[in-house]
Amino acid sequence: MGLEQENPVLFLEQAKEAVKQLEDCKLQAESALEREKQGKLDFEQETEALKQKIEKTIQERKKELESSYDQQLSQSDGKIKKVQEAREKAKNKGIKERVAEESAPLKQENVELKRQYHGICTREGAPLFCTTKLFAILYKPVSFSEVLGMIFLFLLFFGAIPISIYYFLVPHRILFLVGIYLLDILIFGGLYVFIGNRTVGKFREVVNQGAEIRRKINRNKKQMKRLKKEINKDSNESHYHLEEFDDELSRLNQERNEVIAQKQNALHSFETVNQNIIRDEMENTEKERLTTLKDQWQQASQERNSLEGKAQEIQISITQKFEQFIGKKHLNEEDLHRMIQFLQEGQCKSLTEAVLKLEAPEVEPVLAPAGESDSE
Repeated sequence: MGLEQENPVLFLEQAKEAVKQLEDCKLQAESALEREKQGKLDFEQETEALKQKIEKTIQERKKELESSYDQQLSQSDGKIKKVQEAREKAKNKGIKERVAEESAPLKQENVELKRQYHGICTREGAPLFCTTKLFAILYKPVSFSEVLGMIFLFLLFFGAIPISIYYFLVPHRILFLVGIYLLDILIFGGLYVFIGNRTVGKFREVVNQGAEIRRKINRNKKQMKRLKKEINKDSNESHYHLEEFDDELSRLNQERNEVIAQKQNALHSFETVNQNIIRDEMENTEKERLTTLKDQWQQASQERNSLEGKAQEIQISITQKFEQFIGKKHLNEEDLHRMIQFLQEGQCKSLTEAVLKLEAPEVEPVLAPAGESDSE
């Protein structure tokens, strides 16, 4: 006979104790699991935070390094730009001086031609007005620009002025418009004819000589423009003595290239060596704390594994020792406690009766009367 028949109360108390141990073990395993999850989360978060901090520090150090060299390059660029501007200024000055020097004979010739025309007018008794630009445009244009000037003046005096007077100063009547045009022609036209008779009509030969002189002057001016254009297009800069500026630019560009090379070497050294040193230093600083977090996480994991293994052993023991007599659904502290009460209070005589009463408490166990038992 086993304990379940000899002492069912003790058997149930042992089952109750085993169930309690199983529940406690499961609760401890759950607690260890929560600590394991939290430990893993803390370790991963701190590891990621350290990683981001390291990368941020490396990027900041790299930017500081680049900024230092970029500042030097900016200073070099400023010096180069300053020398280039001075060189360009000296070149422009040299071009102006060269243009002035090479066009000086033509300018001098134009001055002599103008003086010659003034001398002709003075000698022949012609008004000096004949030597002015306005006279040339109105009476003897020799270039396309002078022809355009003459057309503009005629449109001004015989078009714009009378129409403006008609629209802004007098009533809008056709009679007034006719009168304005007659008066305009009389004044400006008469003045034009009067001056023409006193100059072109009286000194025609002088005016013709002046026109020829002005043609020569215009040809000289065109030649000076071509000369200036050719000088500006000339790629030979040896005329302007820019060697000092070129030497300075060469030196500054060499310094700039050296700074670029130093920057590239410094960045290469930083990326291959220095950033690893920074990473190692920061990792060593946090190594002890991260190791502690990892140990706590692994300790909780080991504790959970141990508790789960222990719970599995208890569960197997319960299954093998108690489940076949009590039933799986009654293997809980409440049911076991009630069955113990049934047995202790005499409501049941055996473990089987206690289980049956627990499952069907309204059904009382059937006991035979004493007299009937004796007669049998």
